[in-house]
Amino acid sequence: MITFEAVRKQFPDGTVAVDDLDLELPTGRITVFVGPSGCGKTTSLRMINRMLEPTGGTVAIDGRDVRSQDPATLRRGIGYVIQHAGLFPHKTVLDNVLTVPRLVGRGRERHRALELLERVGLPAALADRYPAQLSGGQQQRVGVARALAADPPVMLMDEPFSAVDPVVRGQLQEEFLRLQAELGKTIAIVTHDIDEAVVLGDRIAVFRQGGHLAQVGTPEELLTKPADAFVRDFVGRDRGYRGLSFQGSEGLVLRPLDGVALDEQGRPVGVDGTFRAGDSLRVVVDLTLTSPTGTAVQVDDQGRATGLVHHHDVVDLLEKRR
Repeated sequence: MITFEAVRKQFPDGTVAVDDLDLELPTGRITVFVGPSGCGKTTSLRMINRMLEPTGGTVAIDGRDVRSQDPATLRRGIGYVIQHAGLFPHKTVLDNVLTVPRLVGRGRERHRALELLERVGLPAALADRYPAQLSGGQQQRVGVARALAADPPVMLMDEPFSAVDPVVRGQLQEEFLRLQAELGKTIAIVTHDIDEAVVLGDRIAVFRQGGHLAQVGTPEELLTKPADAFVRDFVGRDRGYRGLSFQGSEGLVLRPLDGVALDEQGRPVGVDGTFRAGDSLRVVVDLTLTSPTGTAVQVDDQGRATGLVHHHDVVDLLEKRR
């Protein structure tokens, strides 16, 4: 667990980047720091591994003040991923991944480095290439593998996916969540993108200008119960729509399959969109709003149609849940 207690950071020119920050990052969960530029989120992140020292207060990992630990030793136990990956250009992919293991006397773990590359979605054939020979998305995956190489309990990630195009970014986010489900690291991520925060975060800490914490909570809490006007505006006017991602479609009244063509197995034919009972209401809304008929077909695990839903049915369900 990572804790901030009354943490303050003031730079020599008098700028207060973080002011009286009290925050807890739960063990084995992803906490996302989000907010406008200059709000102190990156400064807060960098105080965890002592790349910056707090002016006041305490940053602790499992109750131990980070300032009581040797900076180099502390950092070797914390994975760090930055924008543009930050790879050593003169080293191969394999050597980049082995950077920290070599520092702690485990530099011969080639097999583990190759396993990590495969785990982050890169073939072993890339191990002997140099960063300049990789795409941006591949470089970012190497950066994640390098951060995981010493099996650190804590990972810090500063705008890790912002330097790649939207399609690759989505793929990296999915891959990262799959890895986290397997590894269960305590992770702090900085981003300026509230959509990315909602996708990745178990908890989201929203910072406002002046280094103040505006609100901390689950993605659903931020979308449905913003603490004030600042959080409401930062999350966006479509927060209600995005909040549907956290509401299940259970309870929708299914209509008869009138006018829906089915094949001999009972699967719908010529239907643009289908959904399953476990999908979110946001999925159903997307389908019904983009359908010429305003409807979507629910299917079972075998793809067989079980009923029809109209967008009015979603409205009725939301009214019942109010």
